Amino acid sequence: MKLAGYCIGTTKPNRVNFITDLPLKLGQFLVLKYSENGQEHNLLGMIQKIERENPFLNNVNNVSQVEGLQKFSMPETTIKGEINILGKIIETEDEVFLQVPRTPPFPASPIYEADPELLKKIFGAKKESYVKIGTLLSEENEVPVFIDIEQIVLRHLAILAVTGAGKSNTVSVLLKNIIEKNGTTVVFDFHGEYANTNLTRNGSSVINHIKPFINPIHLRPKEFASFIGIKESAHVQYRYFRLALENLYESLKEEKGDGWESYISTEEFLERLKEEVENLGNNDEEVSRKNKIKGKVREDSLFEVLNKLEDTYIELGHIIKLGVPPLIDMIKPGYVNVFDFSELDEDIADTIASNILRWGLEERKKAVRKNPSKLPFPVLIVIEEAHILAGEKINTQSKYWIARIAREGRKFGIGLTIVTQRPKGLDKEILSQMNNMIILKLVEPEDQKHVQRASESLSSELMEYLPALNPGEAILIGNMTKIPLLVKIDKAVEKIEGNDINVIKEWANTPIKEEKPSDILDELDFM
Repeated sequence: MKLAGYCIGTTKPNRVNFITDLPLKLGQFLVLKYSENGQEHNLLGMIQKIERENPFLNNVNNVSQVEGLQKFSMPETTIKGEINILGKIIETEDEVFLQVPRTPPFPASPIYEADPELLKKIFGAKKESYVKIGTLLSEENEVPVFIDIEQIVLRHLAILAVTGAGKSNTVSVLLKNIIEKNGTTVVFDFHGEYANTNLTRNGSSVINHIKPFINPIHLRPKEFASFIGIKESAHVQYRYFRLALENLYESLKEEKGDGWESYISTEEFLERLKEEVENLGNNDEEVSRKNKIKGKVREDSLFEVLNKLEDTYIELGHIIKLGVPPLIDMIKPGYVNVFDFSELDEDIADTIASNILRWGLEERKKAVRKNPSKLPFPVLIVIEEAHILAGEKINTQSKYWIARIAREGRKFGIGLTIVTQRPKGLDKEILSQMNNMIILKLVEPEDQKHVQRASESLSSELMEYLPALNPGEAILIGNMTKIPLLVKIDKAVEKIEGNDINVIKEWANTPIKEEKPSDILDELDFM
């Protein structure tokens, strides 16, 4: 190993200052060596602060002074910095691991550049669940970095970055690695970015595009009410809708039996639901008793429910279909199962997403308890544009189930990966449950602070890196890596494409009709 410098000043078990003559880099790994009580200690550390200092230039007042001092003072320039001690290096026959040091190293201890082979052992694959995500950012030699996919499913993951920083590429690398492990993922796609994606395994596509058809009988009354636009705060509207729905189900069961769904069309079902709503306004005492209506019916609320049903049929009739199986049944094991929400209103997407999340958690509970289940395999749910469903200042149905899965999912093998370019818009409680984070470039201070508040592992020193990261560069923290790392994410070969438009190309291909000034004047005269 190459000598890089020496410890200076007061040392701590987890932090030392150092001085060097070499142009070391932020994030670079170093090994600190010292002996105590006849025992050799090798500590692995990462540079988290580095600066050059020239004592002759500390108090200059003008450019001419700098020019005069520059030539002879350059030899006095020193490079100093701070190292975060990651652990004592313990080597066995099979592996290398880090042990938390309890005592501070000696001042003046020598510091060496870390051997690439040592780093490969530390950050390489420890077991079958490890997959390659990228390479160490600040090392001259290429040192691959592996993360534990199992910990992502069990402890969840947040992928955070500004637009253009490499979120889509990072998700692509993650999904490709899961595919190679025959893993199952579910993706909520809000912008249709997965429409032309062709992730493969052994040359065959593993993208399962799922059209989000909704069978209303598979929705809970609250989900169905939300689907047609009845807000959670509209208690009277919801009560009327629920009563009408209960009455319709009861009538259909009496007429057709338990399999009534096979004998009625979607159009007839919705029309009869409207009739049941209208029937709630019947002032007949016997009808009111049957409908469990106490007091006078509020006609304005009744009309609102009718209007919402009619609007739903006009605007969303193409995705409402009796007879289709529950959306959870369409999830294929070993595939990237994509639910395309790009053509849906956010409220509708919320209803569908919450239905999938609810079923997902319930079915995984059945599987773990050895009961028949529609999801007998672990699942990772990837939520693109997560701030839409789990925003800090909104209360969606999905947010409730996301929070439930974030708290309980690890016990049942259902994990979350939330992806967003607006971290400050995310619910901080949900974000704090993401025990793993891949943080690419973040510029806005509020985004940085929001993320730091949610993660104890993101130090203020690491946070300072965020605005300066280049596309594809990221900070990795959490159970998947054990220690914070600066990483260059691999470039995905089979990449999910972002939805940016090539503006210049489209302008160039736009046909333009050249008009003479006289033609324009003629049109104005005509008007």
